[in-house]
This record gives sequence, structure tokens and C-alpha cells, in this order.
Amino acid sequence: MVRSDLLKKMCDLYPNILRKDIEKIIEVIFSEVTKALSEGKNIEIRGFGTYKIVKRKARVGRNPRNSKLVQIPEKNAIKWKVSKDFFNRLNKNFTENKISDTY
Repeated sequence: MVRSDLLKKMCDLYPNILRKDIEKIIEVIFSEVTKALSEGKNIEIRGFGTYKIVKRKARVGRNPRNSKLVQIPEKNAIKWKVSKDFFNRLNKNFTENKISDTY
């Protein structure tokens, strides 16, 4: 799903709210998430998951075109962990067949 699909879905679900208002709501949500992550804060959305900033250490890599070694600098990355509720909804068949019963 892309942002335009989300906007269309929200407009269909809430026809009494103007499209431009829904666009603004979506923009505010994404900008606040982006702002919080850029400040190094963690984000927890209950029932969905947690976003966390992790540091990737500097390392030596290899250029695939010419096989020369390249120094890759340290950088920040985003790690997302799915919530238990969301995991269970995604894997309904998996969680219904108890794994502990197979051992």
C-alpha cells in the first residue's frame, strides 16, 4: 500500500471528512514519526509495532563492480519489531497449531 492508497481508503471509510483534511492528518502523522525518529526517540504503536533507531558500525565492504574494498561509514538505521498482537493476526494458522505440541 502506498500513501495514495491509504488516502483513498481513509476517504472511503470517512466520507463526511474532507479529502484535504484527511491528507493533512496523514501528513502530520508521518511527519511526527519522522521527526521523532530523527531525534533518536523510539516509537511504539500498540497493536502494530515498535520503531527504534540503531547504529550500524563502520565497516569495510566490497564494490561489486570492480571488487575493490571500500570503507562504509557508521550510520543510523531504523529497526521495526512487530507487536505480538499483529504477529498473531498475520500468522493465524501458525499460532493456532501450537509449536510446543510438536516437541
